[in-house]
Amino acid sequence: MIDRVGIITGASSGIGKSTAITLASILGMRLVLSGRNKSELIQVQNEVNKIAGKEISEIVVGDISDKQTVGNCIQKCKDTWDINPCFFIASAGRGLPGTLISSNEEEWGSLINTNVIGLMHQLKAVSQSMIESTEVSHDFVSKPRDIVVIGSSIGRNVSPFNSVYGSTKFATHGLTEALRRELGPKGIRVTLIEPGLVETNFQKNAGYDMQWFKDYVEEVGPALVSDDIAKTIQFSIQLPGNVHLDNISIRPTRQSYP
Repeated sequence: MIDRVGIITGASSGIGKSTAITLASILGMRLVLSGRNKSELIQVQNEVNKIAGKEISEIVVGDISDKQTVGNCIQKCKDTWDINPCFFIASAGRGLPGTLISSNEEEWGSLINTNVIGLMHQLKAVSQSMIESTEVSHDFVSKPRDIVVIGSSIGRNVSPFNSVYGSTKFATHGLTEALRRELGPKGIRVTLIEPGLVETNFQKNAGYDMQWFKDYVEEVGPALVSDDIAKTIQFSIQLPGNVHLDNISIRPTRQSYP
């Protein structure tokens, strides 16, 4: 599993950042890190390179809802290492508190652009890139191709309390499963990871009631942390290419729902 080049979106914080740090310790790993915050992205890049003991990462600053951003990430792989990405971790996304009735409808468009349309652009571009690189004689067992999408447990279990955000994760589930069925016969693995309660900066950035969140963590926690998801990603993409964990649900032990 050496000599792998991959892209991680949302790499400046949370699950994306933890995944970059986790993968940095793997021999032969090279990473393109993408995010909106340049200064935070540079900090992650420096940490990743320090762990690896050499410069193994490049950064692309941009909003993932802009389809050019993922194009820039793919091009960065080609320009820097003369290779198409062999794995892609889609961890960028945003949240929105409230229900269909109570949520801020002025935020709906931005939410859907990021979590659904932005994801569609990412998956299309990366899929085309991987198909291009696998059509030439390719041993998918020893040199696997992976697309990993971070969904949510709320994307499979209907919640009356966070229904608009949840609907975007239902879309994530549908898109990812359809793509798995399309790309699997080509030797490309598409994996959906659906975490339950993960304690990161996601909740605060999305505007959730932090007292409610604290109370919920006390009720069902200890919550997962981003490193738990990163280790799950690491495990899944290091399996031989003929083995596929296509859908992974991961929750705090005491969280029964959603």
